[in-house]
Amino acid sequence: MGGRGSSSHRQTAGSIASIQTFLRNAYGTNHANSVMAMLQNVPTHIREMWEEYASQFRATDMRGGEHGAYYAPMDDSVHLNIREVARGDSIHTPYGTLFHEYGHMTDYLIARSAGQYRYSAYSDLFQGIDAGGKPILRGGSAGGLLGRTAKDELAGHLARIQRQNPTLTTKQAARELTNEAMHKYSMRDRSDISDMLEGAGIGIAYPLGAGHGLDYWDGRGNSKEIFAEIISAEAAHPGSLQAIKDYFPKTYQVYQDMVKARKRK
Repeated sequence: MGGRGSSSHRQTAGSIASIQTFLRNAYGTNHANSVMAMLQNVPTHIREMWEEYASQFRATDMRGGEHGAYYAPMDDSVHLNIREVARGDSIHTPYGTLFHEYGHMTDYLIARSAGQYRYSAYSDLFQGIDAGGKPILRGGSAGGLLGRTAKDELAGHLARIQRQNPTLTTKQAARELTNEAMHKYSMRDRSDISDMLEGAGIGIAYPLGAGHGLDYWDGRGNSKEIFAEIISAEAAHPGSLQAIKDYFPKTYQVYQDMVKARKRK
């Protein structure tokens, strides 16, 4: 038993060193120290994903007045301006965007480690768990279970509002739902569920003040964004995580199933 414990400790220590090395090389010592401190308090499954995949992370610094942040599957790299990300803004907590974008990259790396096509994302392929606890991975036009569950939960909220007021149309119920959520949460805390509602098909652009815009979802599934949003909420935005649990509890459960099952692929 002692030998196994020592081996596990060395592996963990090596993984932590890998994270530190990546962050320092990509973003400098000060930002690396800040992110490492946050990683000490994230849920275990997020820390385990960083320990497993940080050696494969790639970073591209956006300079010269560039704004925004994104993970690009084509060059397999996260593009962001670390100074902006460290500050945060009206809808992002400090470093929340970093966890979001590396959540996207991790999504692709999990699929790749399971032998899937290079440009596939785990969240798009995940359809549930089999009897042995392994993830069921399958592509198709229906998209991943994560996104489908969010759409079902949105439909449930709209039905709830229409039961309360049967005279409302679906569009009117959607407006009532956004008004309800706006009164419950601050702009920053509701930013992730705003994007989740938009991607689930509420039919309102930036429904709670944040999102990608309706055109973004044309021909595109919503599972990848949900996966990254929950990761960043768990790591850096407790107010957003509470909003997600309130409005998308079944979707959050699918996410939990995904991160548990990924190790049994």
